[in-house]
Amino acid sequence: MRMSAIRILCLIAAVVLAFLSSAESQSREYFLPRPDTQKFAVIFGGAAADETYQAQFRQWTLKLREILLRDYGYPPDHVTLLLDRSDSETPSIAGPCRLETILAAMERLQKKVRTGDQITIFFIGHGTSDDQDAKFVIAGPDITGAKFADILEGFSDQDLAVVNTTSSSHPFCSALSAPGRVIVCATRSAAERYDTVFARFLLAALESHAADRDKNGRVSLFETFLFVRQKVTVWYADQNRLPSEHPSLDDNGDGHLQTDPDPARDDGGLAQVAEIDTLATFLPQTIAGGPALNTLRNLTARVRALERSIILLRHQKTEMSDRAYWQQMEPLLIDLARSSRRMRNLRADFQKE
Repeated sequence: MRMSAIRILCLIAAVVLAFLSSAESQSREYFLPRPDTQKFAVIFGGAAADETYQAQFRQWTLKLREILLRDYGYPPDHVTLLLDRSDSETPSIAGPCRLETILAAMERLQKKVRTGDQITIFFIGHGTSDDQDAKFVIAGPDITGAKFADILEGFSDQDLAVVNTTSSSHPFCSALSAPGRVIVCATRSAAERYDTVFARFLLAALESHAADRDKNGRVSLFETFLFVRQKVTVWYADQNRLPSEHPSLDDNGDGHLQTDPDPARDDGGLAQVAEIDTLATFLPQTIAGGPALNTLRNLTARVRALERSIILLRHQKTEMSDRAYWQQMEPLLIDLARSSRRMRNLRADFQKE
């Protein structure tokens, strides 16, 4: 009798903890730009079957790192690159891409990041899948989606985005799905196991902000997805080939990646506010720190936060009355106009100096 009571109490406690955890995940504001938010990127370059593919993976991963530093304001120590074959002549490569180095790199990153920071993880290479596991191919034991999902559990206080450019990436990415995460992959099923061109067009999307559809000077993961999807479709048509990859996206945590996500209906809303750019992209790089620069930093973060709120509110429009919608939207638009004007004026003052 006593043991039964203890078991019942344990069950009740477990249910309460699960409820609190779910409530916390629902109330948290993901990808909220703050003046002190730091962004990090991790690039995994996997193993290749031959030298041709190995050279291609090396080129893509090094180019991606270069773009993040040059075009998106990432400090060099905020981008970790592991490549199948590291070498001492390329210091930007932190080490070989093996299971133990992946675990070590993610453990170091876990100690470095703070609450509210953003981490974007890129997989470039080959992927495989069978009835049991979906894997990213690396030297030594491959890493499964389930294993990497366990690793990501250590980053519950950070905003997470994953971009998997490999073949058979769909089941790998499905295992990573969770509330608040943006997941983008190259395929829509495990059956799409042929080599992909996704990574090629990912670089094209990011370089010089080519994917910036709304011309706000920033690139979101949703814009990146749309750009790559369109380029992949055209590429297969030009090659007169049946498409063997279909980019898909999940950001509502249900594990169902969509090839045609609708931000107002299912997936895509969070990806629209998950931006790759750091705040440093919009701050004068030649001006020393000081009160004026801090003010500009705060204003820039405020403008981006207001734009985020407007995007998310638009997704709720169909569920609200017109009056309720505009009661919330009008103050946001007024605040955005005023804050944007102040930001532009302050930036102009810096340029005069």
